[in-house]
Amino acid sequence: MFAHVPFDIAIGATLTLDALLLAFLSWAFRSDRFKRFHIREVMPVKVSKANYAWTVGTTGLLSMLTTVGLIYGPAQWTITTDATPWWLIGVQCLGVLVVYDFAYYFLHRLLHVKRLMPLVHGVHHRVRFPSALESLYLSPIEMFLGLALLIGVIALVGPIHWIAFGIVFFIYSTLHIVIHSGMLFPGKAFAAINHLTLKHFKHHYNKHGHNFASVTPLPDLLFGTSI
Repeated sequence: MFAHVPFDIAIGATLTLDALLLAFLSWAFRSDRFKRFHIREVMPVKVSKANYAWTVGTTGLLSMLTTVGLIYGPAQWTITTDATPWWLIGVQCLGVLVVYDFAYYFLHRLLHVKRLMPLVHGVHHRVRFPSALESLYLSPIEMFLGLALLIGVIALVGPIHWIAFGIVFFIYSTLHIVIHSGMLFPGKAFAAINHLTLKHFKHHYNKHGHNFASVTPLPDLLFGTSI
């Protein structure tokens, strides 16, 4: 099994940060202190509390186990610790994110096909006005497909340097939480994140045929599905 202490620390730090971020954004969404940042008025989730708790809890646990398994299992094909110049690490990050963004765009669009939607992705869309915690309200199948797609793209492009892998994983996992936050924050520093969050909010709200991309708006712009 792949073992590299700096890489292990980076992955552990990302998972810890994501857990803290998920907890903070979920609390903030329900706090009066942050109400002015809501994209729209908070609406109740139209599923039972038991169903909600079961889905979020099981998906969260399976997500953690799957993440560790898919990161370390195929590591010999995805990660290298060989000396690599910084410019190449940057190219590897960009290459993986671009290929993944387009691959996820087509996967997400496929999951919206009418016959397939109720089987997998329909679970996630039961939440019309998502908050950060609803990033875990999805079918375990969809959770697995998204992460497996990322690892598959890295294997296709790579193997990549462990630092590049860590950066890509951080962007992938953290962005998934943030774009479900249901909030827009002031300041230029949050402009790009706010843009993606608003687009994903529109996707959930009533524009299921638009805004399929995950990392950038580029695939939607190219294929005419951006609003």
